[in-house]
Amino acid sequence: MTAIDTRTDVTSLYAEVQHFYARQMQLMDRRDFEAFAATFTEDGEFSHSPGQLARTRPGIVAELVRFHRRFDDDPVVRRHWFNMIVLDPQEDGSLRATYYAYVINTRPGSEPQPGPVCVVTDVLVRTDGVLSNRSRHVRQDRLLLEP
Repeated sequence: MTAIDTRTDVTSLYAEVQHFYARQMQLMDRRDFEAFAATFTEDGEFSHSPGQLARTRPGIVAELVRFHRRFDDDPVVRRHWFNMIVLDPQEDGSLRATYYAYVINTRPGSEPQPGPVCVVTDVLVRTDGVLSNRSRHVRQDRLLLEP
């Protein structure tokens, strides 16, 4: 892992992170879970639901397969939208990205329906010159409102 240089062109770094997320989430939305997991470090961790934490690429794939079984008999197209990305360099050379995520579900014959709205915190690192997720933690807004 090499440090992410945030002293140089911040605009280029921001664009690179957005491009990384666009590719990553298109993999998720196509249910290409192996390719999605490959965007994480070997020891990466992924938490998308309360009480759930997947570690390592194979663990991430297994969790996504398990989670998406609920859609096996549901002809739904799910799209993930990321926005309002804030990038904060960390002392260890990683980059913390905090952003909003919005999921939209579309089914045949119906209008798109909103899914969860979330705040996501990622730790991004550069491995062999390429951005990777070291961790992702998703917090659904609806859970912030529960007592």
